[in-house]
Amino acid sequence: MDVFAELRRHAGGNHPQKVKLNVVLAAITDVIVERRGPNGDEDQPISNTEYFAALMTGLESSDDSHAQEIMQLLTMVLPEVHEPVLRSKFDAVAHALIRIMQNNDDELALLRSSLVALGMVMQAQEPSASVWSHPTILKYFHVLLALATDPRPKIRKAAQSSIAKILEVHADAHCDTLSTHIAGFAENILASAVAKDQTKVLQLVGFLGTVLPLLPGKVVTSLCDALFKLLQTNQKTMSIVTLEAFDALVSTPSSRLSAECLSALLSTVLGLDSNVHDQQHAILLITITCRALARLEPLQSTRDLTPRVVVAMCAYFESQHTQVHRKCAEMLNVALQVCLVLGPHPSVQRVLFSLEGLLTLRYQHAWPSIFSFLASLVSFFGDRAHPAFDSVFKTTVDLYEAMDSMPQANDDMRKSFTRFMTSATTAVGAETMLAVVPLQNAHGIVEERAWLIPVIRDAAKLGAGRLEYFSTAILSLAKACEAVSRADSTTSLEAKRMQARTMQLWSLFPSFCAHPTDVAANFKKIAKTLANAMSDKRYPELQLLVCQGLQALIKAANDDENDAGEADQAALAKFAARFLPLLITIVEGLDADSESDRLQTLMDTIAGYAKLAEPDFIANVFKQLMQKLLETTTHAKRADAKAAATLQAQTHLLMSVALALVSIIDVSQVALLYRVVKPYLLDDTDPVMQKRSYSVLVQICDAHPAFAAEHLADMIDSLSESLLTCSVPAKKMRLRALHQIIRAIDRVQHTDVGFIPNLVGEIMLCTKEANAKAREAAFELLLAMARLMDSQGNLMEFMQMVLGGLAARTPHMRSAAVLCMSRLVFEFGRTEVAIQQAMPDLLRTVLMLLHEKAREVIKSVIGFLKLGIAILPKDDLVEFLPSIVEGLLQWIGESKARFRAKTRTIMMKLCRKFGYDYIASLVPDGDKKLITHIRKTKEREDRLKEKKREERSNPTGQSFEEFMQDSDDEGDESDHAPAASSSKHQDQRPTKRLKTPTGSSNYIKENAEEDIVDFLDNSAFKNIVQSRKKKQADESDDEFEVSKDGRMIIPGMDDDDDDDISMGESDDEDAVRRDVQKKLEHMGLEKKRKRDKEVVGGAGAGNEYRAKKAAGDIKKKGKMDPYAYIPLDPKLMAKRNKQSAVNKFSKTGRVGKQHRK
Repeated sequence: MDVFAELRRHAGGNHPQKVKLNVVLAAITDVIVERRGPNGDEDQPISNTEYFAALMTGLESSDDSHAQEIMQLLTMVLPEVHEPVLRSKFDAVAHALIRIMQNNDDELALLRSSLVALGMVMQAQEPSASVWSHPTILKYFHVLLALATDPRPKIRKAAQSSIAKILEVHADAHCDTLSTHIAGFAENILASAVAKDQTKVLQLVGFLGTVLPLLPGKVVTSLCDALFKLLQTNQKTMSIVTLEAFDALVSTPSSRLSAECLSALLSTVLGLDSNVHDQQHAILLITITCRALARLEPLQSTRDLTPRVVVAMCAYFESQHTQVHRKCAEMLNVALQVCLVLGPHPSVQRVLFSLEGLLTLRYQHAWPSIFSFLASLVSFFGDRAHPAFDSVFKTTVDLYEAMDSMPQANDDMRKSFTRFMTSATTAVGAETMLAVVPLQNAHGIVEERAWLIPVIRDAAKLGAGRLEYFSTAILSLAKACEAVSRADSTTSLEAKRMQARTMQLWSLFPSFCAHPTDVAANFKKIAKTLANAMSDKRYPELQLLVCQGLQALIKAANDDENDAGEADQAALAKFAARFLPLLITIVEGLDADSESDRLQTLMDTIAGYAKLAEPDFIANVFKQLMQKLLETTTHAKRADAKAAATLQAQTHLLMSVALALVSIIDVSQVALLYRVVKPYLLDDTDPVMQKRSYSVLVQICDAHPAFAAEHLADMIDSLSESLLTCSVPAKKMRLRALHQIIRAIDRVQHTDVGFIPNLVGEIMLCTKEANAKAREAAFELLLAMARLMDSQGNLMEFMQMVLGGLAARTPHMRSAAVLCMSRLVFEFGRTEVAIQQAMPDLLRTVLMLLHEKAREVIKSVIGFLKLGIAILPKDDLVEFLPSIVEGLLQWIGESKARFRAKTRTIMMKLCRKFGYDYIASLVPDGDKKLITHIRKTKEREDRLKEKKREERSNPTGQSFEEFMQDSDDEGDESDHAPAASSSKHQDQRPTKRLKTPTGSSNYIKENAEEDIVDFLDNSAFKNIVQSRKKKQADESDDEFEVSKDGRMIIPGMDDDDDDDISMGESDDEDAVRRDVQKKLEHMGLEKKRKRDKEVVGGAGAGNEYRAKKAAGDIKKKGKMDPYAYIPLDPKLMAKRNKQSAVNKFSKTGRVGKQHRK
């Protein structure tokens, strides 16, 4: 890997530093090549070790003029040099780097690069006590420590980063030799720091925040004791930096913190006076407190400390900052999941009491975060949350009821309550939750708690449920509501409301059936009620609810993870004789057109329940079904038109039931069904029945492959005979049936494929169907036939069949043939040698169609050309280029916009494959601009790709140019250096823009006489102003006053105006007009006015109502009120005209708005 590949890519640029780097790199490379001697292998790439040795030699022997470039190259190659090399050469390398650092202390870029290189070399040393106890290496490490508090920020940060990386290597190797040196260094600075000059202490604490997680426990404890004292100071900056250090310490899982240190940290932090409205300070305290508590729990019991922490954290919900609420909720959740053990202990009760206190109105502004936190906590504890959180559940319900009665109720707050109760119900169970907050009282259902029914419905799906509880508790309440609705004293409005409550309670049934625990014991108790509910004409929606519940019960019984699955299946199967006939009867009474969703639900239920029933019972039911189907069909043929339509609809429903049972019946019943559906395949007078008959045939082939194989010849004959009688709605299912036949032929290795030529034309035409699913089925069948023919060695014969479609009379068929040919070439062209050899002839044939006038043919041909260009070798494609270019150019003109983009894409591919110059030689002079445009577009795309590739290769987000500029920037002396301003015009007053938390901009006025603004000076804040405001209307020199009737009042020109003509001094009307126009141009309104006229003007755009001497519109006698009519123009829907349409609408609407103002 060439570490300098990125640098070489930027060679020859305009940046002088990059040029110098490449020159030095080239010189180093030449030296390495010369060292290899004449016998060296010039083709062998230069290793990183060779670069390292050459750079070190150059560093020691060169003058200072190239030291910076050599040092930068050295920092690039050091990470790739093997550790044994760096360890063996450590003394020499370190000595050379220290010498450069001492001699170039004022050269910041060189000093920083040397410092980074020294850190890299030290990271490569063996992390052991024997190595790092040596005085020499310790001397170099103390150099890094000394520079870690350097007043120059880049030097300081580079030293701190190098030390942190060294400690990371030592921490992984469990080597703690350097910890005492860091501790002593820090303690010396803390002890010698002057109280008034805290800069060095701040820099040290920031450094400790990086290295504390990497130090051993004893050192961490001693340093924490020193940092605790800094928290007692009243300096906000010092407190923030110290808290950030503690935050990094407790947030790093690998940091070594003892129980004593954590306890001391908690005691110190809890004893601090905190301002909950100080966002940064509050978030740090929250994070430190909760993480420290969570880390302390495994080490010692925190039962007595947890209530104190919770009380302190709850106070932060009083903050006005949403970020504080979210952070407090997040951290409390982390801490309590670790430390809170639910039980009767007094400390637990104190915690729960504090949590319940969060539901008071005092914390209303933080409820979204609070309820999210409580939901996560309750979900974590699961069923153990009962009875500990019962009071929280009750309070939440009471709050919802109270808020629901308020006229200004907040919908977002309701959603928070609902989400919390859903999570809580999922955790403790629906039955438990309804025991804590029941839906009913002694007088019936409590209307204020009806909102809980959808909550129970959603939550019960995710947890275990008991059918017994549903039948005894829920259904009893539903029956009570139904009784109230039927009472004579009940008003009609109350009756409808009670009926709605009845349906809501019944809607819980599918949820209780999702994970039932007592099907074997209690389904028999509820089966009769379910059957009666499905037959209840007053509540037709109960059919769907009961069917959904039965499907859920069947699914749960068939679940492999259900230990009681066999017993549940047996319990459900006992009632098949009751439910299946009932379901079929309900199906027969449906309207398939208006109740398709209900029909599908019933079909799914019949199919699921039939799998559990006894085979003899299913055989009997199916036999009766077929008998009824035949009888109904016979009666329909003899009846009049109205009765025949009714009977015909009934046959459709009966066939749907048969379709649902296909996968369950045995072979004898399948034979009966096949004999029944065969005549329907030839009957095109009933498209619906024909479509379902094809569907039955598909299901038979899929579910009973042995029967399909046995009757394969008969099925082929039936499908061949029904070719001409197939209706449009049945095409998709017919294609799928043919696909099943092809699969069956392939399975049994049937060699007779003589029917395929008769079907190719049909399939090709189906690829042009309007129905997307039909087209997809046609292509799948086409490929299936091709694979079948390929398995028998007849693929090219099949290709010839498709190719014959090119000679068809209709453009539709020719287009379909090209389309099918493209799909076959795409599928087999890369693997089949025969197709590859035939591609030139195929392309030559298809090119003949490029001069047709039918657009659908051209569209297919363009697609085939794109495929041919990709598959054909370059040498074979050359002979076709003149014909391809000539044919494409006639469809790329302005009048052929439909194919312009497609043809341009092909031209771009040709240019990339054969070169722009060669393709340009084939293009007429009038179209050479296209090739130029393609070339420029490609170059622009390449530049964008190169830029994105560079961004991806630099994950830090710092580009090479930024890196170089950063290295050369020697003027940045401090993080808080005063900002200098320079201007060519000394009389101008520049400003500095500051971003505020709300996103607006503030500006600091700078003194034109002074070049430097001291941001640390309190007087600087006096110059802070809000973002530059526009001049008020009454102060603007560029706006006219408007009278009440809309007339503009034009004042006299200012004395300092550049215009020669004064508007106030001219009496001539033409002169006034010119002056007004001049004034409008000065305001920038004249062009806008002209543009508005072009867009809005014209007949029918509302101009006839425009006032001549005032603004706005006027009413005219005998005409309608003013309106603006914009004619609907389909051209405005085009992409390039969309903006003009927007302008047209906006200008028209703006006239009325201005008039209202």
